[in-house]
Amino acid sequence: MKNFHELIQLAKTKGQKRCVVVKAEDDAVLEGIRLAMEQKLITPVLIGDQKAIIAAAGKVGLSLQAIDIHDIADEKEAIKKGIEIIKVQGDFLMKGLLSTSVFLKGVLDKEFGLRTGKILSHIAVLEVPTYHKLLFMSDGGMNPKLDLNVRLDIIRNAIGIMKALGIEKPRIALVAASETVNPDMPETVDAAAIVEMSRKGEIPGAIIEGPFGFDVAVSKQAAQHKKLQSELAGDVDFIAMPSIGAANVWAKGLVYLAHAKIAGIVAGAAKPIIMLSRADEAETKLNSIALGIATS
Repeated sequence: MKNFHELIQLAKTKGQKRCVVVKAEDDAVLEGIRLAMEQKLITPVLIGDQKAIIAAAGKVGLSLQAIDIHDIADEKEAIKKGIEIIKVQGDFLMKGLLSTSVFLKGVLDKEFGLRTGKILSHIAVLEVPTYHKLLFMSDGGMNPKLDLNVRLDIIRNAIGIMKALGIEKPRIALVAASETVNPDMPETVDAAAIVEMSRKGEIPGAIIEGPFGFDVAVSKQAAQHKKLQSELAGDVDFIAMPSIGAANVWAKGLVYLAHAKIAGIVAGAAKPIIMLSRADEAETKLNSIALGIATS
């Protein structure tokens, strides 16, 4: 898949999906909803302060005439209602104008949340002008402490998302600051272990290599200069980043300095979850909605 236009076209083939938005009184969120409705991608359900939703919708030209609105101003009650709806008649959940901590606490609640027993992980999808296809990256938003088992769950979540998008055998690079396994750099030790597991068939459905520098992952020439033999260099689909900080900073760097377009999704829950920064533009929200539809 080369770009977000192709992703949106794929989403259109899935039919209109029910998007449940928690605390929807946000201009950019509602503009993203409007764009998605114009593309006939979604039937939205909006939860939040109704007066504020009406005011924000007026600013972005969104007609609320045929949209179901639940007037709940309190953050905790809004996320609880959103999960209640999505369990019965929703396809994916979207975070609006509420704190990430409250949103995730609701999603992870043992009593009414969307737990499946898997670790939840955030996956960024980037359309970078200098790269030939969409680039998937994780985890820049969910898991601050990584060990071998967490990294494996992140990879398995990503494989599931990419397969849902028609990438039959995802090409995965385990990125670190060095191609050499170093006990002082746990991500390199974990990468070597994951690659060995992959060779033994314990992680089916993907080609996995590492540890790699980021340059080797995205550039065949870099691999050649470093005299590294790699089947994936310059043609990876997914980059497993060494830490939440590296993933978050690098993704935002690509957006703000390299003019990349981005979408994001949380994988591992009972339903796809769109959780974006309040600074993200409406186009990012549209791309993420398409991602949620295509993987639901």
